[in-house]
Amino acid sequence: MTEQKEWLLDCLHRNAQTEYGLKHNFEEITSPCDYQKQVPLTNYENLQTYIDATAEGKKNILFTDVPVAFEVTGGSTGGRKLIPYTRESFTDFQRAILPWFATTMQTYGLSGENAYWAISPALRTEETTKGGIRIGVKDEEYLGEAFSVIGESYVIPSWVGELKDISRWQLCTLYWLIRSRELELISVWSPTFLLMLLEALDEKKEALLMLFSKGAEIDGYELKPDTEALLRLQDYIGTKNTVSLWPDLKLISCWADASSKPFFETLKKYFSYVQFQAKGLISTEGVVTVPNQKGRPVLAKQSAFYEFLQTDDTICFADELCIGERYEVIITTNGGLYRYQTGDMVLCEDIDGEDVVLSFLGRKGTVSDLVGEKLTEAFVSTSLDNVEGFYMLLASTENNPGYTLVLDANRIHDIPLLEKEVESKLCKNPQYDYARKVGQLRKLDIYLMKHPTKSYLDYTAAKGSRMGDIKIPVLCTDEGFYNMIKGIRS
Repeated sequence: MTEQKEWLLDCLHRNAQTEYGLKHNFEEITSPCDYQKQVPLTNYENLQTYIDATAEGKKNILFTDVPVAFEVTGGSTGGRKLIPYTRESFTDFQRAILPWFATTMQTYGLSGENAYWAISPALRTEETTKGGIRIGVKDEEYLGEAFSVIGESYVIPSWVGELKDISRWQLCTLYWLIRSRELELISVWSPTFLLMLLEALDEKKEALLMLFSKGAEIDGYELKPDTEALLRLQDYIGTKNTVSLWPDLKLISCWADASSKPFFETLKKYFSYVQFQAKGLISTEGVVTVPNQKGRPVLAKQSAFYEFLQTDDTICFADELCIGERYEVIITTNGGLYRYQTGDMVLCEDIDGEDVVLSFLGRKGTVSDLVGEKLTEAFVSTSLDNVEGFYMLLASTENNPGYTLVLDANRIHDIPLLEKEVESKLCKNPQYDYARKVGQLRKLDIYLMKHPTKSYLDYTAAKGSRMGDIKIPVLCTDEGFYNMIKGIRS
């Protein structure tokens, strides 16, 4: 607890003269218990006024001075949250990530060369807040001094990430990946990201064969012919064995828990000869866990101050966790999030020496998080508020993950217009928008169903729910109901 206490007091005393610090008397806080008494639990809506003021360029609101940058994430009723990053935020991130990198290199025998790191989102446009502060964090900011070393291992040139067209971005990414015969490491966030690239490889195989045969120029950049890569691609097309493309690949690191688990297992089938590492719980708001040398997700004690909320509303510190218990993570960061309820649920799997092993269970409440988009029921409800009659956004992980909008077939709908309007509103969530652009989520599907209300009530009643207690959700993540609809449609 000493390490956590020191981190907390350093953060609070540095920000004691800010608007938020003065309001909650940070200067008087001398212990984590004082902190709990003087500062309330918060969420994004509680802090939004302060964050908006910071985004306008006002200084000393949540932390001293102004942020270096903001990053966007989903999960709010407005679909988009701006999370501020300070210099201290990046230091905290690096305290967790850099030891993880070093341990990973040693554990899996990696040379530190020839790696594909997908850290910052691709296809993003330049954007600033009203106060002129940049929106979007760069890889070199996340990685700090280590970027000069890690950056040299990148097999994808930086200009590829600046492409705005999804098709050209996929083509160029695949071109450089396939050219990298000595590729050792692939590190992505969601496994669907890599699965999407493999699907794009099949779709673009003729274009890739032409590139390796004759070369081309894309957006002013020359892509040279490569006979060796051509032969390996031809072999892959014939065998569908990824070892033909990347025989030296040793490790794939990505999310493996909660909604990512089925895609993680699918990905392993494509790379049966490769070791896999489950990434820890790392979100836009902050780092919670990273894999240790045993590959177990352990609490990143030097990166934030953590509290844990039990189902009975009891709040524990990190050294009070009990093996086998479930908790919601509450985080305090140097980016101005104080006692922030993340909505992330974890299970305390083990206490391994000084390491607290926490596995990610998913999001609290009604949230759909197929590939990291974090759609909340409140946001979906707002996105569908112009739809008449029965409506339900139904999530599915089958084949290509995505959403089906279920409507009443007895209502009159302008399907093309409705599809366009709803998709546009859903894309106000930045993670959903990004996942659609890169192909992680399929296009919104609309299904007109006869008697949808009765069908859902019958379905849930058959599972044992009392008819009078059944609430029809706007956002449904029940795969069973999706499979029932699938059976009706087929």
